[in-house]
Amino acid sequence: MQIYLKKTMAYNKTIYIEQQLTKYLKDYSEGKITQDDINWGELSLVVRRCQELRIMDELHRQMQPYYEMYLYADSRLFGGRSWHCHSFLENTARYDDEFASFAESHDLIDITESWSEYLRSTDTGIVLYQKLLRILLEGGYDTNWQQLAETLKSDLHQAEVYSDYKTGELMAFLHGVTMLMNTSWDDKKKMENFDLLCDKWDFLKHFYSVMIRRVIGCKLANFSAVANLVAQQPKYHQYIHIFYCVLCYRQDSLNLSRKQLKTLESRMGRISNIMDETKPSDALNELLDTLFPEDFQRMLDEYRPETREQLEKERNRLKYEVGLLTDQMTDMAMKLKKALERSVPVDYIEEQLLRLSPGTARDLCSKLTMMLSDNNAWMTSMPKIKEKILEKKEEQDRQLADLLQKVAEKSPVEVKVGQGGTAQITEREIVNQIPKLLE
Repeated sequence: MQIYLKKTMAYNKTIYIEQQLTKYLKDYSEGKITQDDINWGELSLVVRRCQELRIMDELHRQMQPYYEMYLYADSRLFGGRSWHCHSFLENTARYDDEFASFAESHDLIDITESWSEYLRSTDTGIVLYQKLLRILLEGGYDTNWQQLAETLKSDLHQAEVYSDYKTGELMAFLHGVTMLMNTSWDDKKKMENFDLLCDKWDFLKHFYSVMIRRVIGCKLANFSAVANLVAQQPKYHQYIHIFYCVLCYRQDSLNLSRKQLKTLESRMGRISNIMDETKPSDALNELLDTLFPEDFQRMLDEYRPETREQLEKERNRLKYEVGLLTDQMTDMAMKLKKALERSVPVDYIEEQLLRLSPGTARDLCSKLTMMLSDNNAWMTSMPKIKEKILEKKEEQDRQLADLLQKVAEKSPVEVKVGQGGTAQITEREIVNQIPKLLE
């Protein structure tokens, strides 16, 4: 009796799902009915009923042919803009705990190529493909992410492999996913960055274009046009410094003609102006450093312009230091003035001035002259002191020219040591002396 009941229940659930759900998908895929002939809301209620009755295993078994069509964006289900069918399959796959493991037997690159063909034929964005990947990742889809990342990285740099703009875009997005999955992050952080990748893909695809040196994700003809598009979109401006950096980083390898390069430089000038007027955001830095670990940070370090806040901070620092130096110079001049007024010999003042660098000594001498214009002793000695300062400056200039010449010739230099002795110094020691001569 129990065996009979089990067989009856199995038969009943099979018939229930077949009559209430899969027969409609079968007829639709065979072209016997249109999507408008199907009550998609009723089909969704059947899926919920299967959950409640705990017969999702039978639903999964019967849905497998249609899951495969979904994986490959099969035209039998996705002919034209079959939004209702898309939505139904997405939700059913999300409710089915076995969908991701079912998909593991299929090649992700083949799946992506099929979606590219479908999206290109309908001239739509990649949101539906992104939703499929989200369902797979949330369902625990697993593959050799490292090997897949290496394959995609190699193929993306070969124009003949993914030659059209849509396939290149989807493969670039898939590459981004593989790089996220290869991190040591927990699942929550991986999915947060997956969301960020999806949300900002409209901008990131242009970054990818420059990195792989060919335009993807749009029908623009060249990188000047891409740069112009980025500059025209205010929503990109908080990240435009990143795009500027990647253009600088890859500019020499974009194989541009002289005319194209001139146009691109003009676009970069416009981008530079936008950067001056826009507060930059670092929200994409961690993500991009993960997608391009060998390039991104080096690119920023080398090409990122200073922000307005950084420039203002540097200006304020210099202003403070110049003010501090001015105060110190004035204070030193006052001390020397008081020393003269207390009958300290001018020769002593001269000795102290000549201990300083020529520039500092000259400035102090000028300050003292203004302060001591009525001091006969100073005004009498001042011309000779200025002349000695000038001679010291000229001697330093000669030494610097000689050192630079020796460096250029890689010749040894003899310097005086001790009582009448000499010694040769190395090129590195010569270079180390130059800053002292520039003081």
